[in-house]
Amino acid sequence: RGLHIYLPLPTGTTYETGQLLCHMIATIVVEKHPKMATIERMVRKRPRATIYIDYLQNILGKTLATAYSARASDYAGVSTPLTWAEVARGIDPREFTVRTALARFAKAGDLWAPLRRGKTVDLRAVLRKLK
Repeated sequence: RGLHIYLPLPTGTTYETGQLLCHMIATIVVEKHPKMATIERMVRKRPRATIYIDYLQNILGKTLATAYSARASDYAGVSTPLTWAEVARGIDPREFTVRTALARFAKAGDLWAPLRRGKTVDLRAVLRKLK
């Protein structure tokens, strides 16, 4: 039902800066794709068949399931990092369960590792592009 997109922020990035970045990205997505995306929080006010971009998913006090964590679901799902090719092809969350997770991780490797070790978002470059 949902997809989390993680962006590695530089060490020392404030909570407020992260929140503002999420809001800006969500707003840009909605501006570029108004028939497909919305940031309207009230379900009954959302345009039909739009994707809700929840830029408030990481607000203080809200729980968040991170990569490789078991999810409370009737099928014992596991939060699983995906490649963009998998997302583009289409996936069923029921494919990723406590029973299938270990085999997938053995085959696909740690798809979360590049996020932990890779370059962080260049916040100055983002601001320059927004101008």
